[in-house]
Amino acid sequence: MSTDPTVHRTDSLQSDAAVKPVLTRRSKSAAEQNRVTNEADSVDHELVNKTKQQIRNLVSEIAELAKKETPADEFFEGFLNRTTSALASTGGAIWLTQPDSKALELQYHINLNHTSLASNQTAQMRHSLLLNKLLEAGEPALIPPHSGASESDQAGNPTESLLIVGPLKIDQRVVGLVEIFQRAGAGPTTQRGYLRFLTQMCDIASDYLKTQHIRTFSDQQNLWQQIEKYIRLVHQGLDPAKTSYVIANEGRRILDCDRVSVALATNRRCQIKAVSGLDSIERRADQVKKLSKLATTVIRAGQPLWYHGDDTDLPPQIEKRLHDYVDKSHTKMLAIVPLNEVDEKTAIDAEDSQSKNEKPIGALIIEQLKDTEISPILRKRIEVIASHGQLALTNSKTHNSLFLMPLWKTLGKMTAPFRGNNLSKTLAALAVATLIGAFLCLFPKSFTLGAKGQLVPEQQHEIFAQVDGVLQEIFVDDSQGHLPLVEANKPLAQMTNNDLMVQIQNLEGQIRQTEEQIIKFKRASMDDKLESYDSIIIHGDLRGAEEALASFQRELEIKKQDAANLQVRSPIRGTVMNWQIKQNLLRRPVLRGQNLMTVVAPNTDWRLELDLPERRVGHLMSRLNESDDQVEVTFALASHPNKELTGQLRRVDRKLEVRSDEGNTALVEVQFDNSQVAADLLRSGTRVNAKLHCGTRSIGYVWFHEVIETARSAAMFWF
Repeated sequence: MSTDPTVHRTDSLQSDAAVKPVLTRRSKSAAEQNRVTNEADSVDHELVNKTKQQIRNLVSEIAELAKKETPADEFFEGFLNRTTSALASTGGAIWLTQPDSKALELQYHINLNHTSLASNQTAQMRHSLLLNKLLEAGEPALIPPHSGASESDQAGNPTESLLIVGPLKIDQRVVGLVEIFQRAGAGPTTQRGYLRFLTQMCDIASDYLKTQHIRTFSDQQNLWQQIEKYIRLVHQGLDPAKTSYVIANEGRRILDCDRVSVALATNRRCQIKAVSGLDSIERRADQVKKLSKLATTVIRAGQPLWYHGDDTDLPPQIEKRLHDYVDKSHTKMLAIVPLNEVDEKTAIDAEDSQSKNEKPIGALIIEQLKDTEISPILRKRIEVIASHGQLALTNSKTHNSLFLMPLWKTLGKMTAPFRGNNLSKTLAALAVATLIGAFLCLFPKSFTLGAKGQLVPEQQHEIFAQVDGVLQEIFVDDSQGHLPLVEANKPLAQMTNNDLMVQIQNLEGQIRQTEEQIIKFKRASMDDKLESYDSIIIHGDLRGAEEALASFQRELEIKKQDAANLQVRSPIRGTVMNWQIKQNLLRRPVLRGQNLMTVVAPNTDWRLELDLPERRVGHLMSRLNESDDQVEVTFALASHPNKELTGQLRRVDRKLEVRSDEGNTALVEVQFDNSQVAADLLRSGTRVNAKLHCGTRSIGYVWFHEVIETARSAAMFWF
């Protein structure tokens, strides 16, 4: 036995209302008062139980159908089919009232055309009056066949069937009727069973309608929230381009379609301004061009275009443009609604918005790529989107068409601080700004140019490898931890080059062979028996051998000089500045020109070499041209940043080179009193941060001169 409460409520009803019609058709008795008893006695109990189970299954199916989120048409079909099957009736109908009126509208029916209502208008009138009367009563009723007044304008049942009518209610409000066409002849008890069964089925259907009603209210609330957001955003700005993007993107959310586009009219030609989901539009694309031409043609016609696959009633001009675009975009449904310029005195409603007397301002384009249906709800939403869209576009166009509108906006923003309560605050701010400006312009400050550089000794020699080779031995001893002192022309390292030695030996061997050949040629040339021809040949060979000998000797001299250069010597007396020489160079191959060591003369003077960025060179040169006084330089060593030292500018290089991450820089030499720096801090390559003093300027210029120069450069670039 099912546990569904609906089934429990209908157990007794099923035995009285549903089983008895089946038994009635099987009964053979003629006496009315004994009919029910004879039915129970004449029918097999197994058949009765089977019929009851079938009815319970139908009721359970109806209850399950009502619980699901089934569309109304599908629910009405399943509900009425199962209800008529349970009652073994000939047909039925479901009637619902419209939201804006109390008139009943047929939602679904079974065999309604087989009754006398199909072709008899008088019967239809009487039946309609009967339904309205039952709707006002709001109670279930049994209407016998051919009942009611005889006048045609009075309510009644003109059919041959017993009408079983049950109300459909939502919150105690009757919203519809369920009408069952039952065969006549059943007894009063059976008919009351019919009515009780239908009433309970109507309760299930009412629960479904109530749920649908709640869902409808929820959907409407979401829709109104979306429309409210759309209205707020579309009227928020006065830029036609931004307004078009809002119409396209927010309109697509409300319409729930595939694509929404907005075209703006310029000289009666449309240009696609915005497409939902796209930040930019390629207007040279073939599809965009075809859509622009189609929108232009529709605007000139002055009527909306509603295309859902049928183009039989379209004008030839629109039909051609439409086919060109649809073939390219594969759109199934297309709606183009002209947007007209709204006058201030014009009411914003559906009729006024489509007035032909108004000037077109653009078009709203809605597309579906799969679905071809244009439902009334979609049309209504499109009208709302178009109505507010054309008003927003009209306002933005009117606003931007005002003469010198950007200037008026700027002036309005500038004068806003001087109005109302803002005046005192503005005056105070101006006073503070004036004081700050006077301070920046009138108070002087030392103008300095920052530069970075390093310490460089005046007398130093870089020792390079003269030939390729391997550093076989290094004579500089730095193992004691101090910088070694070397004498002038003393060997620092010994290199070896086996290839060079082999070349020298080969050259010496070739020289000996050539000398022997010369001796032979000379002896042969002294023979008196030689003929003149042979004498000429011998003298030629002799000259060739002598020239080869001279060439070999010159080459040998060069190679011996290279061999002598394998011994690295110090050109001056000084200190080797390199650290861990043996560890870095011993037994390692070196190439010609490779820097091996740096020797600095003892007690040499030191100077600064600064890299002055190109953007600051002009200020330094202006200072040198204005005054013959020496430019003072203050600096600090990176190894001793807390102590400020002073020096004087010596020379500025005329050539700019890329020496650091500052880009082009000019080399600036600075001399200073070396006694200011401790001897152990005077190291080659020590980093220095320096400032070149270039007189005095206003404090504002000193702080912001680079910003001012950047602005000037930009202004010169653009103007």
